[in-house]
Amino acid sequence: MATNHLLATPAFALPLGSSSDDEDDGGKDAGVYSFGQNTYGELALGDTNDRSNPTRVDLGRNSGGKRVVDVACGNEQTAILFENGDVFTCGYNDSGQCAIGTTERVPTLRFSPGLSSNRTARVFSGNGSEHLAALSANGNLYTVGFNMRGQLGLGTATTVTEATLVEELVGKRVVDVACSYFHTAIVIDNGDLYACGCNDYGQLGLGDHSGQLVPRPVEYFFRRPVLAVACGQHYTIASLRDGGVVAFGKNDHGQLGLDRVSEPVLQPTRLAPPLDRAVVPQLSCGYHHTAIVTEDGAVYTFGRNDYGQLGLGHKLHTARPTVRRYTLSFGNSLFGVCLLLLQHVESLSRMRITQVACGCYHTLALSGDGKVFPFGRNNHGQLGLETTVDCLSPQLISTLRNKSVIKVAAGFYHSVCLVGMLKDENQSTNGSGTLSGDLRKMLNNSTRSDITFVIEGRPLFAHSCILVARCEPLEKMLDGRMKDGSQPEIAIPEYSYDVFAAFMEFLYTDQVVALATPDLAADFALELHALADQYLVTSLRSACENALLQILSVENVVIIVEVCSLVSTRDLQWT
Repeated sequence: MATNHLLATPAFALPLGSSSDDEDDGGKDAGVYSFGQNTYGELALGDTNDRSNPTRVDLGRNSGGKRVVDVACGNEQTAILFENGDVFTCGYNDSGQCAIGTTERVPTLRFSPGLSSNRTARVFSGNGSEHLAALSANGNLYTVGFNMRGQLGLGTATTVTEATLVEELVGKRVVDVACSYFHTAIVIDNGDLYACGCNDYGQLGLGDHSGQLVPRPVEYFFRRPVLAVACGQHYTIASLRDGGVVAFGKNDHGQLGLDRVSEPVLQPTRLAPPLDRAVVPQLSCGYHHTAIVTEDGAVYTFGRNDYGQLGLGHKLHTARPTVRRYTLSFGNSLFGVCLLLLQHVESLSRMRITQVACGCYHTLALSGDGKVFPFGRNNHGQLGLETTVDCLSPQLISTLRNKSVIKVAAGFYHSVCLVGMLKDENQSTNGSGTLSGDLRKMLNNSTRSDITFVIEGRPLFAHSCILVARCEPLEKMLDGRMKDGSQPEIAIPEYSYDVFAAFMEFLYTDQVVALATPDLAADFALELHALADQYLVTSLRSACENALLQILSVENVVIIVEVCSLVSTRDLQWT
């Protein structure tokens, strides 16, 4: 059963703290931190000096006690949104992208009256973008800035210095926007994708090279609603609500994740496994590289890699799906196994990443516990590692280790982090105090339990309200049993107790601790994979497949591929 995802205003909100960057504050004060290039004042720090260390932005009287709810970074420009809809911008403004009505440079944060008067709910830009997009609370889209190829969607190719309503989309509720230097992609609430601007390489997905001055619907997505979208310099990546990722546009560095090297792709085309069907709630594009976060927190990267921006520990471009081949001999017989898959960032596999943000040639990954792991180019200190040395693999930003980051944004050569309130240091680190942690306390807890599963003669207590919300087959199974008001006892003869308990753990907490252990047994993961497949829990099935790929060896590859082939696992297939 595919998870239902709602596209809405970000849930994060930051009560503003002191403007001083105190290391001994325990990370308890929320705020906005910036680092990297600052040539035009894009770091909002009141000067033009680069920073290689995350530095708190002094929002001062600009905040008026209000909370920050969003931030966007473009080409040497930053926009900060407050909870009342006020927008402040700073940095490069030669195309009017700061939305202040002029093209003068903005070295310090400055109020944008046009954006602020529209009850702005979200702001968008891109690492190479010289235009800014903003959503109002009622779903209207406003754009401002560079417009040489019609990327503002206003019907002209004239640069605009004040936020202007995109009239072509009035009456439609916009929920997401992605910006690149010459084009823009827009998602409305029913999942349709609209695109405008330059189309020289097919990056609008319209099947031709014709540019568009107003947003045009992309026919491919009429029956395939979009979950998330991102734009690179001359390409677009979109994930689908029913699972899968598609790409179109320029592919000279393999940034589309497709098995073609140089030819542009004019139509949306599905990526290689496992991203051909994975649920991907968030993705990001640099100039020529792509980073994707799956529902289970895995990160996949591909494209240009000359600065290590893929986080794979080397500088080799990844233009095609990785092919792993095994040849095994049994007596006089030879068996060949071919694994076709897009490469994920293994060093992040235990982190459960929730968001990625790509700068021009660098990447930031944010974990569920609020830690930031940058990699790639670092010529201006945009990695926040207190050096200007490039980094080929993800590294923790140590100066933010005691803070809880809730969003990351990346511009051309600069980065911004939104920091929320840190959990109490005395709080347990196993999830206590979170929804997942609180639900874990109810796992196999007889308190208020209204269902008992019996596996291998042992009871396992459960709560129908959780099961029916998380698993459609279980909802149908329980529907008849619950109508008489009695507490049903359900025998599960097909699976072991430990595996079914792990299945329940996932339904309650969205994770299985055993899958992340280095001594994971293949038979346990295979049995759990089969159970997840039977009950249509696709996100757990994907988590099992990722775990199996981590423990794949000559000793177990045949049985793993053979078993997975029975349930059509395209990540693991015979040739």
